[in-house]
Amino acid sequence: MNACREGGRQIEGALRSLDRAYFGLLHRDCLRAVRDPDAARDLVQETFIKVWQRCATFRGDSELLPWIRSICRRAILDRLRQPQREVPLELEAGMTPETQARVAELSMEQVPAADDAVKQRQLAACFERCWDKFLESSPEHALVISWIAEDNLTHEQIAALLGRSPGATREFISQCRKRARLYLADWYALAFLEG
Repeated sequence: MNACREGGRQIEGALRSLDRAYFGLLHRDCLRAVRDPDAARDLVQETFIKVWQRCATFRGDSELLPWIRSICRRAILDRLRQPQREVPLELEAGMTPETQARVAELSMEQVPAADDAVKQRQLAACFERCWDKFLESSPEHALVISWIAEDNLTHEQIAALLGRSPGATREFISQCRKRARLYLADWYALAFLEG
C-alpha cells in the first residue's frame, strides 16, 4: 500500500512480491474455474493489473489476500460470462503499454516449463474428475472439504454453519476427510506417489 501511494519503481517491487507470494494460489483458483492453463495465467495477470489499479481503494482494515482473491474471483466470473472464448485484455484508463508489458514480465517469472504445464493439466484434469464424482456422490461432505481447503474455515465456523455441536462437527469433518480420500485416491497417487 505504501508502494501504491509512492508510485514509481516501488510499485514494480510490490507487484513482484505479490506475484511471488500469490501466483500459485491464484493460478490454481483460476485453473479450477476455467480449466485452461493459458487462460488461468491470463486471469492471474489481469488480477494483478486490477490490484495495481485499485490499490488506493484497499482500506487496510482486512487481510490483503482475501481482497486480492475477491478481485480474482470477479475476473473469473467476468471471463466465464463472456460469450466468446478469448477476449484480449484492453488497456484501461491511465495504463500505458509500457506498464502493461512490465506487469506481463513480472508474471512470466512464474510460468511453468512445458513439461510442468503438461503435468499440471493432467493433475488438474484428474482432480476435476475425482472431485466431480465426490461432489455428485456426497455433496455435503464435498462442501465441508471445500470450506476447509479453500475458505480456511475453522471447526467452530463449520459447526455454526452446520448447526452441530463441536464434538459432532469434529466427527463429521473426520468422516468428510475419509470420504474425500476415497474419491481423490487417483489424484493423490498421481500428485504424490509418481512425482
